[in-house]
Amino acid sequence: MGQLLHTFLTGSFSLLLRVFLIVIPIMVVLEVFEGTPAFRRVVRAWAVVVRHVGLNERSAAPTLVGFLFGLAYGGGVIVRDIRRHDLPRRQVFIMSVFLSMVHAVVEDSLVFLALIPFSLMALFWIVVYRIAWAALVTLALTALAGFLVRRARR
Repeated sequence: MGQLLHTFLTGSFSLLLRVFLIVIPIMVVLEVFEGTPAFRRVVRAWAVVVRHVGLNERSAAPTLVGFLFGLAYGGGVIVRDIRRHDLPRRQVFIMSVFLSMVHAVVEDSLVFLALIPFSLMALFWIVVYRIAWAALVTLALTALAGFLVRRARR
């Protein structure tokens, strides 16, 4: 029993340390680059993409972080930006639905490449498919939620 507890504690601490060593640099780099013209251009370009699912430009930055780094690693940045920009509940809902299907696209794509040898073109279509599917589901759930909210107010 003691060996099991020791393994559990050392494994948990090791995982916590690895997450800490990944999340803190991401947050620092994003803080440094957030005010730069290049970052703003990237966010504006991403805002054009996510505008079609109902997200505004203030929601674009946290959505981009979640898209690239995932919910676990980008979660701190996402929560910070939701509070910092005082995003409305509707934007947070849309962002959550969208990110639930497209988070960590970089990480997942690298895992796919490591597990299955296939071309970069196949990887491109996997990413495009994920974005398109997420957009369709997000639009459908946003419309359903809007309908239910309007119905409840009657």
